Amino acid sequence: MSRILFISAQAPTNQYPQAGQRIAFTHLSEYAVANEVVDVVVIANKVEVDAAKDLVAKFGSNLYTYPLHQFDKIASCLTHHQVPVKFASRLINTVERKIQKLLATNIYDTIHFECSHAAIYFEAIEKYINPTKTKTVISLRDVWTQVFLRQSVSNFFYGIEVARTFHYERQLYSRVGELWVSSTKDRDLLTSLFSIPSERITIKPHQASCFVYRVQRCLEKIEKKSLLFWGAIGRPENEQAILTFVEQCFKKLVQHDRDFKLYIVGSSPSQKVLALACKQIIVTGFVEDPTEFFEKAEIGIVPLFKGGGIKLKTLEMLEAGLPVIATAVGAEGIVDRRKKLVVSDNFEEWFDLIRIMIR
Repeated sequence: MSRILFISAQAPTNQYPQAGQRIAFTHLSEYAVANEVVDVVVIANKVEVDAAKDLVAKFGSNLYTYPLHQFDKIASCLTHHQVPVKFASRLINTVERKIQKLLATNIYDTIHFECSHAAIYFEAIEKYINPTKTKTVISLRDVWTQVFLRQSVSNFFYGIEVARTFHYERQLYSRVGELWVSSTKDRDLLTSLFSIPSERITIKPHQASCFVYRVQRCLEKIEKKSLLFWGAIGRPENEQAILTFVEQCFKKLVQHDRDFKLYIVGSSPSQKVLALACKQIIVTGFVEDPTEFFEKAEIGIVPLFKGGGIKLKTLEMLEAGLPVIATAVGAEGIVDRRKKLVVSDNFEEWFDLIRIMIR
């Protein structure tokens, strides 16, 4: 009887409005279809765990959840100060003991870590694993060394964390059997940055959300001079992106032509983003089905300057048929087969590019 241990730093669910949780649910579902038993350990933010009703219904007594508050993560970082903060934030002693108990009770064909910071438990359980019988996998969403390196330009704290995170990731990834990434760009980053042999890296492209394939764009539905920003607005990198775009580009567009309109669609907009709302800027908050906005927007925008890995928001807008203008970070890892993606890091250029693209 095949058995899988799935350890996740995000709640694998389709009930939470962020891409990472849906990706985790897809990976977990693939294991559940192919294997007889899957034990699931989730160490994630409480709001995600509470939302994951589909996860509870599907895995029942094989599910072990450890919901985290911000205080829990801070306490864990202080307790395990020798570990880089992104990884230490998920290191909980009760979780470690549960995983060790599961390994003492069961023989697993595969131990899968969803998100690299879930693999904080690998060191604690490595001695219990027979690599000839049990495959170990980390599904990487981000290479944190790269993320912190980018943020260190404007934040001294991340500058300190870069070196610690680099050494930690290099050791961790070199000892695990297989690494999953979403693009050739991420594979090449692992091989060049950490000297990981390419044969140990599997490319598993992210799949767009189901609603994307229901989008039917046509001239009658498209609202001229309308822009769409789509994503989890509450994430700091998304909030910064939209605030910067409005200040450095959109205000100038509206001054040029008051018919321009910006739709900001996604969960948990902050007070700063909500304060942008006006006739030309519509802030929707969470929407169950964003199909309408994908059909009416003339152009998609991804003005991100932080983050690592492939941006699912960019992939989904392109897959739905929208032309997209993005920064280099927003376009990272994207293969644009339809030639609808324009990349620029200069918002002065965005002003001209957007006006050209709507003609």
